[in-house]
Order: sequence, then C-alpha cells, then structure tokens
Amino acid sequence: MDRRRLAVLCTFVPALAIAAAPAWAEPEAAASALSQRGFVTDRAAAERAIAFRPFVPERVPLGVALLPPFHGGQLSKYEGIAYEYGRHGRDWILQQWPRNGGDLNAFAGLPTYGACGDVHAVGGRKKPRGVAWTTPRGFVFSLTPDGTADPRTIVTEFRRLVTLGACQ
Repeated sequence: MDRRRLAVLCTFVPALAIAAAPAWAEPEAAASALSQRGFVTDRAAAERAIAFRPFVPERVPLGVALLPPFHGGQLSKYEGIAYEYGRHGRDWILQQWPRNGGDLNAFAGLPTYGACGDVHAVGGRKKPRGVAWTTPRGFVFSLTPDGTADPRTIVTEFRRLVTLGACQ
C-alpha cells in the first residue's frame, strides 16, 4: 500500500468509527413545548406563511411555530401560529388559527370575558391546563403555560391578553 492510500485511510477510518459509535455518548435534548405543537421557525417566516394578521402577545417572543390547521384540510390558508413568551417568570404558549368552521364544544365552557363570548377551559373547569376562545373575527386562540400553573394564574393571563386585544 502506498503512502497516499495509507494517509487517506488514516483520515477516514477514525471519522467513520466516530460516526458509527452508539448515540449514548450524548443525550438528545428534550423537545420544547413549542416544537411539540408545530414547526418552529423564525418569526418573520412564520408570519409570512399564515393567511391572517396574528395577535402578538409580547414584542419579542421567545419562539414562534407554524401550526397545522385547527379545522379543515391541510391548506396553508388554515394554518396557525404559536408564540412562546415569558411573563412573570413563567413561559406561556399562545396559539392562533382561522376557525374555519371548527368549534370548542369539546371543552367545558367558562364565563364570557370582554368581547370573548365563547370561552372554554382546556382540561376541565375545576383545574384547567389552559383557556381557549374564539374571536368575533373568526379566529380560535388557545393559551397554555409551558408546564403547570395555578388555574387563577391562567385565567389572569387570559384576561390580560384580552385587555391587550386578543379577542378583537
């Protein structure tokens, strides 16, 4: 074997051995709550990809994802958007979609608030994991904490968003 072939083998054999090594060397990062809901991308790309002007809960969100449609076929005009943002030491995820004929009847109803006449508890009325609502303009919103939160904290954040315009 000539020196040139030996040099090439010495270069590639260690690289192949590393590539073939078991994956136990480094654990995989856990999927984020946002990535479990949709395709995480940058804010500008996500906002260009949807067919509506979204409500943005914070000026600089922690993350943004495109969501599959709430109801109806897999068409880009029905896709939604999710924003992850921080508020008082807790991360929240606000999801939005065109309603497209879907409803929230599978969830327990909650009292109306502001312009939101169709408000529901995600996960049950006694210990909700979030709040979902429809807007007069034909959109569906869902607010959930990243992790757990006291039901009153969830309702307080929902009301804060409505005050900022999340139900217009």
